[in-house]
Amino acid sequence: MAAGNDHLLSLLLAYSAAHRSRILGKKEPQMRIAIWVQDIFPALRQALNDRDKIISNTSLATAIMLASLEIISPTAFGYDIPWQRHLSLARTLMWRRLADLRRTTENGLQEDAACAFLWSWFAYLDVLGSLSGGVLDAESSRLWLLEYTVHNPNDSRDEIDCIMGFTTRCVQVLAQIAELARRCDEQRFALSSHSPQLVWSPNAACAERAQLLEQELMFSMAQTSRPCRHMTDTNQGQSRSQDNGVEVDSHGNREEMVLLNEAFHWAGLVHLHRRILGKPPAHEDVQGPVRRIVACLEGIVPGGSAEMGFLFPMFTAGCHALEGAQRSKILERFHSVERNGMTQVHKARVLMEKVWVTGQPWEPLLCKEFIG
Repeated sequence: MAAGNDHLLSLLLAYSAAHRSRILGKKEPQMRIAIWVQDIFPALRQALNDRDKIISNTSLATAIMLASLEIISPTAFGYDIPWQRHLSLARTLMWRRLADLRRTTENGLQEDAACAFLWSWFAYLDVLGSLSGGVLDAESSRLWLLEYTVHNPNDSRDEIDCIMGFTTRCVQVLAQIAELARRCDEQRFALSSHSPQLVWSPNAACAERAQLLEQELMFSMAQTSRPCRHMTDTNQGQSRSQDNGVEVDSHGNREEMVLLNEAFHWAGLVHLHRRILGKPPAHEDVQGPVRRIVACLEGIVPGGSAEMGFLFPMFTAGCHALEGAQRSKILERFHSVERNGMTQVHKARVLMEKVWVTGQPWEPLLCKEFIG
């Protein structure tokens, strides 16, 4: 896709340059990056303002890449645009893209491989961004995620997506937990600021919905985990490599995907019980999932791609871990992942350690961090 579009190729170069600079511990080449991306924003505004123009995969990919670059390397463009604003633009383009595909396809929404990849990429950013404290808006993640599923009934909801690291069924439940958690956060912290002696609890309707979401999450976790079709195709190719005398371990990758998927489910339960139902950190409904996340983490090979994808469950467990041994294990893994040069990992680790020092919840300490 990038080979056929100058804007996307420029962003890919900017992303690579920023990431390389982070790994080497040097400042990003802001002037060069600014030159690469100078024509991108006008092009996106034009695509957004022209209601008659079909939104292309490249326009959508460009908006998603802008958000990704801002997350891994803030101010790489030389000025400060929050990742939340880039995600909001990408969300608007995603709605338009889905509408265009429905209108231009005879048999429902038959998206191509590129659009499926973009959906997974953006779903990951949007839902984890919402769980990380993204701004509430009318176009919540759960709505466009549901839109995608309704028009793509052939996609298995229990297949582990290799881009996200968890299933489509899981991401839909997480989106609903994120929306409800942010609304409860507003009430909870408003009460604590005015009446710190009072203990917040959700209203009956909120508690009932939380119980339903917990049931959905447990049902999702109970489904047989299987890798997505991309992993299946890769494993078939690896089998051919083994026939040629090249030994490749595909079983380990599959096991790590299963553990990663399970960990995201447990992390969702922690957010549900802490942020929606208002249970204290020491409650077994919080500490039980924390222990399960740590157990999943122990099955992940240090330094691998699965460890990088573990950031959100790892942060969730770390902020609520009460035992020194658990905290030490999680902190060690954070240092391992930080070597990949992603700024959001360092920020998440600093925030987690601030929680340990202050004893405060992580939510009011959050600034612009993206946890994922």
